[in-house]
Amino acid sequence: MSQIQRISILIILSLLLSGCGVRFVYNQLDWIIPWYLDDYMELDGRQEDAFRSDLDRYLAWHRTEQLPLYAQFLNQVADEAETGLSVDDIARVQLQSEQFAATLVERMKPDLIELFATATDEQVDQLFEKFNKENAKYRKEYVDVPEQKQRQQWQKEVIRYAERWTGDLNKDQLALIRKWSEQFALMGEGLGESRLAWQAEFRRILQLRTDRAAYEKAFVALLDNPQFGRSPELQQKMDANSDLLINLYLNIDKSLTTKQRTKAVAKLRDYADDFVVLAKQ
Repeated sequence: MSQIQRISILIILSLLLSGCGVRFVYNQLDWIIPWYLDDYMELDGRQEDAFRSDLDRYLAWHRTEQLPLYAQFLNQVADEAETGLSVDDIARVQLQSEQFAATLVERMKPDLIELFATATDEQVDQLFEKFNKENAKYRKEYVDVPEQKQRQQWQKEVIRYAERWTGDLNKDQLALIRKWSEQFALMGEGLGESRLAWQAEFRRILQLRTDRAAYEKAFVALLDNPQFGRSPELQQKMDANSDLLINLYLNIDKSLTTKQRTKAVAKLRDYADDFVVLAKQ
C-alpha cells in the first residue's frame, strides 16, 4: 500500500481497531486527520477550508454507509470464530478487508487529486522531506539490523496483535509464532526499494499538476495500482509470507483455549456494537 493511501486509510481503520476507545477516537477524526496531514504538508487557509469541507462529507459518508458494513462483517467473523476458523473463512476476511480499503481509496480519489493539484513547490518539498525522514527510520528499523533481530521484531508485533484479541498466549502458541518467524521471508530491502519507486513516481506525477488532464490520469493510475514498484522477487516473497501467515492464524485458532476464544469473539462483537452506535449518531 502506498504512503498516501496509508495516510488516508490507516488513520481511520487502524485507529478504529486500536487500544483506544473506538467511539471516542472516531468522533475525534475531524481534527485528528488534519493534524496528521499537517505533519506531512502544511496547508494554507484556502486549502485547509477545502480539505475540511471534503473531510466532513467523507466522514459523514463513512459513518452512514461504511460503519454498518463493518459491524455486519465483524459479527459474521465472530460467528465463524465461535466454532473455529477455516482457510476459506480467513480468505474471506482478507478479501473483505481489501475491499473495504479499496472502497475508501475510491471514494477519496477526487479529493486527493484536488488537494495535491493545489500544492505549491514548497509544500511538495515539505512532503518529500517527511518521506525521506520516514525512509531513514524504516531503513534503520527494518533493513540495517541483523536478521535475527528483524525476526524478533516480527515476533513481537504478531504477539502484541494476537494478545489484544486473546489475552496472554501460552508457551505452545508462542512457539508457533517463533516457528513462523523463522520461516518468514524478510522483505525489508525489497519493501524499501518499493517505497522509493512509488515516491519517485508520485513526485513525477506532482510535476504534471499544471497539466490537469495528464496529472489526473497519472494519479488515478497510481492509486489503482497498489502493486506499483514491487519487483517480481518481492511479490513472490509477499505471496509466500501470506500463505505462511494464514497457516499461523489457523494453527493459533486451533490452539485457543475456551477463555481465549470467548475473549476474541466478545471483542469482535464489542467493535461491531460500537460501529452500530456510531453509525446512528
